[in-house]
Amino acid sequence: MRSVVLEPGKTNVCGICGAKEPFIEYKELEGIHFIWCNKCHTISFFKPPQNEMKKHLIENEMNSYPLKKEP
Repeated sequence: MRSVVLEPGKTNVCGICGAKEPFIEYKELEGIHFIWCNKCHTISFFKPPQNEMKKHLIENEMNSYPLKKEP
């Protein structure tokens, strides 16, 4: 699972492929807010997770997230 931390001010775009709505979804798990990209199937964190364990927990959870077909 690929993930990145977004640059400050970039809150409505995938940090990897640059996709915008309708391809992105705003999510929250374990108190951490992030963007899930349905185009490249990656996570863009708004700020770094508190620790690696939380990061891996979110990545593992999103690995089982149902993939949507592109509109």
